[in-house]
Amino acid sequence: MARLASEVQMELIVEMRFGSHLYGTDTPLSDIDLKGVFVPPAEDILLQRVKAVVATSRAKAPGERNLPGDVDREAYSLKRYLDLLAEGQTVALDMLFAPEAAMVRPPAGLWREIQANRDRLISRRASAFVRYCRQQANKYGIKGSRVAVARKALDLLSAAEARLGSTAKLEEVAAALEELMAGEHVALVDLPMPGGRQLPHLEVCGRKMSFAASIKNARETMARLVDEYGQRALQAERNEGVDWKALSHAVRVGREAVELFTTGQITFPLPYADRIRRVKAGDVPYAAVSAEIENLLVEVEDAAAASALPEVPDIAFIDDLVARAYRQKITGPA
Repeated sequence: MARLASEVQMELIVEMRFGSHLYGTDTPLSDIDLKGVFVPPAEDILLQRVKAVVATSRAKAPGERNLPGDVDREAYSLKRYLDLLAEGQTVALDMLFAPEAAMVRPPAGLWREIQANRDRLISRRASAFVRYCRQQANKYGIKGSRVAVARKALDLLSAAEARLGSTAKLEEVAAALEELMAGEHVALVDLPMPGGRQLPHLEVCGRKMSFAASIKNARETMARLVDEYGQRALQAERNEGVDWKALSHAVRVGREAVELFTTGQITFPLPYADRIRRVKAGDVPYAAVSAEIENLLVEVEDAAAASALPEVPDIAFIDDLVARAYRQKITGPA
């Protein structure tokens, strides 16, 4: 098995099988995905040149996919890993709840301490789950109300462009957009711009359009979305041309999120691994999976709102954990 670059110098505190081998969805054709966390070498800490991520994999030609048995290894520095965990990123949460059976080497005491204090490390910031589920529902769903609002937005923007011209800005029809924003799947969101200022954007079914952009640009964005929904509806009927792997990830993340927000943990291997495997293999009709993702989005948002998880992780504990580990790496055991 390939060694991580500089593995001799850095201190791996945990390394585990990830992906399908963690979820319980692996097949004889699955490659091997390993994830780890390391304490950097003392010299890198002192010189402030710690690599956030160290990775190795087999050299492949452009576009070449992994073969069965290929090994991809990726390790995060301790600080980077805990930052990802504090942000509620799914990769870090999955690693946190990985069982002993997933480990490829005995974890160090520091990893045991992290797992023992996971109630201080997880929080409602795991809403990254919610964002992911919403993105997937917007991307793969064909819910009738979503199609209808996309078409309504296209009609409104087409009429505005015909009236005001192709160079008019979206902000010029802000009043006309109020009726559109009264329904679901539409929102007005402020996004940060360079210099710290906020710029309003119209969001329709997950697509964001700047008020500073032209009405023509917004109309073209909606036209593409309506066309995508039309193509997706045909795919649902024919059950073809579907990214089944992405769909399986959407179902998995949705179910993980509901469990995490409800119980404060995630169970591996996944109790519903067979369902995920069937979705990934394309053995479930697209329309059924699409409806499942739509329903999971509602479940996730309800579970997040009712969750007993703290609002934010214990940042002071995280800082102390990193400081202690790095100090000991530099000075040696006390």
